[in-house]
Amino acid sequence: MDQRIVDLETKRLEKLPPREVGPYLMTLPAKKRMETILARADAQAVVAALPEQDFYLTLKEIGPEDALPLLELARVDQINHVFDLEMWRKDRIVPGPAIQWLDRLYRASGRKLLAWLYHADFEFLVSLFKKWLRVVQVPEDKDLTEALDGLPKNTLDDQYFWEARYPQHEDLLRNILNFLFETHHGFYKELMDHLIWALDAEVEEEAYRFHRGRLEDRAIPDYYDALEIYKALDPGDLTHDKLLLERDGEDAVNPPAFALVAVPEGALLWRALAGVEHPRVVETLQLEMASLANKVVVADAVSPEDVEDLHEAAGKAAAMVNLGLELITAGDVTLARSALEQIYLEHLFRLGHGKVAEVQRSLRRIVKGGWLSRWPSGLTILDWPWSERVEGLLEKTAKVTRLQGKERPRLVPSFIQDRGDLRDAAHWVRVVAALAPVFESLQADTSQLAESLWAEAQVRILEEVTLGSLLFTAAAWNLLGQSRRVEPLPVERWPEIFSAADPESVAESLQGFVDTCVEGDKRRRLVWEYVQDLVDRYDEETRAFRGSDPPDLRLMPFFLFRPPR
Repeated sequence: MDQRIVDLETKRLEKLPPREVGPYLMTLPAKKRMETILARADAQAVVAALPEQDFYLTLKEIGPEDALPLLELARVDQINHVFDLEMWRKDRIVPGPAIQWLDRLYRASGRKLLAWLYHADFEFLVSLFKKWLRVVQVPEDKDLTEALDGLPKNTLDDQYFWEARYPQHEDLLRNILNFLFETHHGFYKELMDHLIWALDAEVEEEAYRFHRGRLEDRAIPDYYDALEIYKALDPGDLTHDKLLLERDGEDAVNPPAFALVAVPEGALLWRALAGVEHPRVVETLQLEMASLANKVVVADAVSPEDVEDLHEAAGKAAAMVNLGLELITAGDVTLARSALEQIYLEHLFRLGHGKVAEVQRSLRRIVKGGWLSRWPSGLTILDWPWSERVEGLLEKTAKVTRLQGKERPRLVPSFIQDRGDLRDAAHWVRVVAALAPVFESLQADTSQLAESLWAEAQVRILEEVTLGSLLFTAAAWNLLGQSRRVEPLPVERWPEIFSAADPESVAESLQGFVDTCVEGDKRRRLVWEYVQDLVDRYDEETRAFRGSDPPDLRLMPFFLFRPPR
């Protein structure tokens, strides 16, 4: 991008009021995002205007240690959200990560830590400190000097004695308790009393209830509610009655913008969003997309610790919504824009995901009960690129490969996001299904193959045998004037084999075999698509060798060989 354009964009961001700059910040790389915030005179107001989920993702992208300046500027609600995601695993507090985050907050700002302590749920604080400290009191019937030998070494008032369960964090815990003791002795005393007398299970259960309530307020559901997004939806069940977000006033926090940033550039959803101008519609879509991404995170059991997984969850939400949008509008941008204003994005997600799930179910039937289940090592029988395609479709959420990158395009795994992807995926499954009679007709004896393969060849063990190597071996026997079979070829006859097995002859032999064992022109065309890939690769790799000058057979992956005698 032209540097002048970048500079103009930076200046524009610097002039936007805090409430308006947030959505633009989320489109910037994480480090640039923080630099832009800190460069502003109103940095604290900009951070305060960030929705809790955008703030959290920014911390994770930058890295918690590098993001301490942002933590210092954070609202208590933003800190609560970070702690809700980082300090809990399901319904249990995890003390190790919890104390690490408290240490970061202390290093970022002691005053911010104190503000958080006063506003945090008291039950949560009790649960936390119970995991960090062992606290006892001097027995009433004993003199202090008599009891000292049996008491923990730390005390601030000769009344409550404590020891750290995490000795490496003892200084931090002492500083926190000092904060409370010096600024609010009543709060300190109540906390210490609860650490001694409160029942662990009861206070943690109550803390979890408040924790779940905050997450639900941020559109982060529990596991069973999140699974609702995977219930397939028929196009006929779509409704056009979406309610738009109502603001509570000028002081209301913006909806999170992180999920809309994941919409692929150029996709139908991206183009339709570009034409949405009404602020209420934009904010509603932001909230809906964030809610979908959150449901994916919960339903797929994604750990919030891995920022790449969080981005992938948002990408999955965007891809399924885009696919659903394409299915109901046939790619028409005007219709798509109208649909975004009237149809809930979750319904579009369920529509798109349902179609992908249909493709996956068809493939799984072949893998679990069809011809692929009869090969000892399963998918290894498939040749590249079909093995890669099938593995991508069998992932928890199906993926295809597509070219990405303008300067250096490369194939990368990507969610199915449009009708073209869906057609490709369904077609690949049909090709794999059509191969069943070919596999059956070859009648490969896996026990014999496992014992007879040459250890110096490209295909050395059964797991390296593919349908292509079985087909080419059978074609080679046929071209030597014998019956087609998948018995490994003799090394000694390699020059003769290679001379007979030129690409045109191999293709002709394989065509005859396919015509014999596969019924119907449509299925034959599907099978031949698979076979043609193999023939083309064989032609490309052997083009420099013809006639009496064969390549080193130890570099030839197309045929099976037995050891020399």
